[in-house]
Amino acid sequence: MATTLLPELDRELDVLMIDNFDSFTWNLYQQLCLLGADVTVIRNDAISPSLFPQLRIKSLIISPGPGHPRTDSGISREAVEYFQGKVPILGVCMGLECFIDLYGGQIAYAGEIMHGKVSRIKHDNRGCFKGIPQGILSTRYHSLSADYASLPADFAISSVSEESGVIMGVRHRKYVLEAVQYHPESILSEGGDDLIRNFLSFRGGLWEENPESRVLDPALPSFPVEALPKQVISKPGASSKIPSILDKIYAQRLEDVNKAQSNPGTTLADLQTLYNLNIPPPQIPFVSRIKQVVAGRPALFAEIKRASPSKGPISVSTSPAAQALAYALAGAHTISVLTEPKWFLGSLQDMLHARTAVANLPNRPAILRKDFILSRYQVLESRIWGADTILLIVSMLPEVLLRDLYAYSLELGMEPLVEVNNSKEMEIALNLGAKVVGVNNRNLHDFNVDMDTTSRLGGMVKDHGVVLCALSGISTRADVEKYASEGVSAILIGESLMKAKNVVAFIRELLDIPRPSLSLPAWRNLSTLVKICGIRSKGEALAVAKAGADMIGLMFVPKSKRFVSLGAAKEISQAVRDLRFSERFPSSPELENEPWLTRHASLISTSHHRPLLVGVFQNSPLHEVLETVASVQLDLVQFHGSEPIEWASQVPVPAIRVFHVSSKDNSRSVSGITRSGAHQFVLLDSLRDDGMSGGSGNVVDWELARALVDAGEISAKTDFNTSVLQNRNNEQEEPAFPLPIILAGGLTPENVHTAVAQVRPWAVDVSGGVETADGKAKDLEKVVEFIRNAKQLGGKREEA
Repeated sequence: MATTLLPELDRELDVLMIDNFDSFTWNLYQQLCLLGADVTVIRNDAISPSLFPQLRIKSLIISPGPGHPRTDSGISREAVEYFQGKVPILGVCMGLECFIDLYGGQIAYAGEIMHGKVSRIKHDNRGCFKGIPQGILSTRYHSLSADYASLPADFAISSVSEESGVIMGVRHRKYVLEAVQYHPESILSEGGDDLIRNFLSFRGGLWEENPESRVLDPALPSFPVEALPKQVISKPGASSKIPSILDKIYAQRLEDVNKAQSNPGTTLADLQTLYNLNIPPPQIPFVSRIKQVVAGRPALFAEIKRASPSKGPISVSTSPAAQALAYALAGAHTISVLTEPKWFLGSLQDMLHARTAVANLPNRPAILRKDFILSRYQVLESRIWGADTILLIVSMLPEVLLRDLYAYSLELGMEPLVEVNNSKEMEIALNLGAKVVGVNNRNLHDFNVDMDTTSRLGGMVKDHGVVLCALSGISTRADVEKYASEGVSAILIGESLMKAKNVVAFIRELLDIPRPSLSLPAWRNLSTLVKICGIRSKGEALAVAKAGADMIGLMFVPKSKRFVSLGAAKEISQAVRDLRFSERFPSSPELENEPWLTRHASLISTSHHRPLLVGVFQNSPLHEVLETVASVQLDLVQFHGSEPIEWASQVPVPAIRVFHVSSKDNSRSVSGITRSGAHQFVLLDSLRDDGMSGGSGNVVDWELARALVDAGEISAKTDFNTSVLQNRNNEQEEPAFPLPIILAGGLTPENVHTAVAQVRPWAVDVSGGVETADGKAKDLEKVVEFIRNAKQLGGKREEA
């Protein structure tokens, strides 16, 4: 055995073939040469493996040979071990046996002795078999073969004999490492030249570098196991060695990630730049959020899933945003969003829309990206698109990679949900230090569901401080109660929720949650609030406050006849604050998750710290608004012009935004009125000729206002057109969250009762309607009458 490189090997070699002392080697040599390859042949004892690093080869072939690979293959096994992942490697007969033996599989009696006989084979139409017809004849010279039960997990079966099911071909799942048990070089073997031609076209050592091979192509059907004889399918381990749906999903996601990383704008460097610029939306802590539970009731992971490989389409047309908001308002602790596009019909946009829909809730659920995460790229991508946590599937990831992705996720502030399906995977998860472990009752390789899987593995997490979650198959209260009694801390429900006609009712039934004593928001069950605007003096402010006004408006619009100077405004502010803080009030009740506008309306309605000081501005510079807020110590600001929506986030107090209602184009006038996350309150006022509103004395269209309130804050409607108004008298169900509006425009002590009865606004706003005849001051008697008439209905509603 040479220990220095032979002269004939000291050059670039097209194909290096290791001869295992078999005459068929030269038949294979002739076939390769006729197909245009430059082949160099060495015996399996010609050189020392220490010389492998000095070899410059484009591809490697391990030839047929007699005997057993462990005793008779010489340097073949070492050559495969060294060159795998670097160059394409093909094994023929003994070559296949070397592959399997190297990876720990067993080479045993094939159950039949085949010397010079032919058999038809079935194959998967990938790799070396791409484009080759099914049922081709193969020439066999062997009595040994790979064993189904011990076939290494790194390998997939690529072909078998039709009549007996003996493994005739294997392929590494990652490396360009393919082998056949039969002799493609034989004159009796069909498709042999095509098989070798396919091999010679490969470059590099990874299948992902050879997309034309279609090894990682999920569009191709899996290996046709159903076409094999029953005695083959029933062999121990047979079905598990055929590529499963999980294998195909893994391959597809790998391809998806590689494609995304190569596109300008979504490269890893691009994502890192976005992260460094703090583009990702704020996170909430996953673990603490799912621990916010009632004793004896598990946390709910509510899933958004359009389809699945096992069920097919589930609810394809569902809006992720609407579904997420429904889940959140029903009490979900986490919203799981499937983002895998091919089998689950999900997307990152689905997750972003779900995240955006719940972003402005006071105690929003955590957002879980449920996908097949296999790279750091996806972890960073998840964070960029708004995930609070991600799913890591133990059965899909080598332990080294699992640990790396877990650590990287923690680095980005996301505690992952680690998924397991058996005791071995649970041990890996616990050794990982996972704080949240989900037991999938569904086996991802065959998609069978065993509801006892969680029960069997639950005992392993005791004394580990782990939040244990049950995943898949849960659809009834009995399922939930069973797991709760076993100490399961959380449950994930997908299909049943996606199919539920009433999500809220289904969740309450599932978790045995009693209906709230008040079915409507707090503001809806309390008296309408009153805002008296255009206050100009300290005495006027105190009189209005004692009359029962809830809000006092100060006009900071210079051209208004009710304009108030900073000095006067400060006096008013001090007097109102002294009055307000001289009394002691009971604390406000704690409120549940509610939509943005509803939440803020209810907070003020249930607070006793009133009246509130509102500064009214109309197209003033932002710096003037900020200076006035600080100087006067305003409680709220009212943007009564055409100020940018973003200004609401720039001021340090809540904001009211006016909608100038036109009688000509109602739908455009109120466009975006239910927007969340910016202004906290909305006000309807009648439009003046100059395009602004306020001070005209014109009455707002109460029919439109009622239609807005009845449509609700989270209505899917985007246009309040004539058809909506025409149907206003039809009997319709009270919305869960009526839109809390402030109604202004032409209100007086005489008409406010009718307005409140018909529209049922959250608050009413008046200025000119309660003034003296000369318009220079407030008429206290009118103020008292206005407030009494506005609040007369209490929390009741009259039909007008």
